[in-house]
Amino acid sequence: MTSTEIGTTRGTAETVDLFNSAFRRRDKEAMAALVHDDCLMVSAQPAPDGTAYEGKDACVAFWAALMDDESTTFEVQHVFADGDWATVSWRYRFGPTDAESVLGVNVTRVSEGLVREQLGYTKTPGDLPLPE
Repeated sequence: MTSTEIGTTRGTAETVDLFNSAFRRRDKEAMAALVHDDCLMVSAQPAPDGTAYEGKDACVAFWAALMDDESTTFEVQHVFADGDWATVSWRYRFGPTDAESVLGVNVTRVSEGLVREQLGYTKTPGDLPLPE
């Protein structure tokens, strides 16, 4: 049975939960098994548009590089799933304090029980012309 055939029995929330769990455990094989061959991932950086990675190999390589940095942690704060789409709010830590972290959101589309699209967005420091 292929990963796509196995994935058809999984819903969006379960797929996203398995993906996030594999990512937090730094389990590259488990994470890769949850990625669709036609995956599109757009990273949160660099602003303003991020970088697009197309295809399973490119997406998995990007996520694997994040997993390789053992000085960082990925904390899921909330997941909301509806239909094929899920929104995951998270904190990515690169130091021990909140000042050494970034809050973000991934908007993820699941197809056939596999991550097919993931768009990353982060809060960034700086002055924006917004009311306080």
